[in-house]
Amino acid sequence: MKIILISLCSLLLASCAMQGVENKSNVKQSSHVARVTYYHAQSPYGSKVASPHVKKAVEGITVAAHPDFKFGTKIFIPDLKGTIGDGIFTVQDRGTAVTKKKAAKGKAYVVDVFVNTRSKLEYLAKTKPEYMKVYIILL
Repeated sequence: MKIILISLCSLLLASCAMQGVENKSNVKQSSHVARVTYYHAQSPYGSKVASPHVKKAVEGITVAAHPDFKFGTKIFIPDLKGTIGDGIFTVQDRGTAVTKKKAAKGKAYVVDVFVNTRSKLEYLAKTKPEYMKVYIILL
């Protein structure tokens, strides 16, 4: 039941974001302009995550985000749709760059997206904007 609800919420959010309309469902959402960064499995921490419910980071699912967003919170990043899965991620990790907003010099949220390889990280860093609109689904 929980998986179905999360999938339904994800679809509703994606639909609202892509159509540029306000949320008309019972799902609460907020949007922010955030600095989007990337980390990979070969980094010093590997694919370990901070969430007590998840064992390992997965590309297309895992993001690290500020503690304002609980573990399990869904984040839709339209600019990454089709590049990294469907653009809908789950907060499963933390880190000092996101917790203290270091990567954005304290001025914005930071969303750190997990990717499998350094080459994918470098490609995304070169081809995607630094700051992107992100949509947070609050269940």
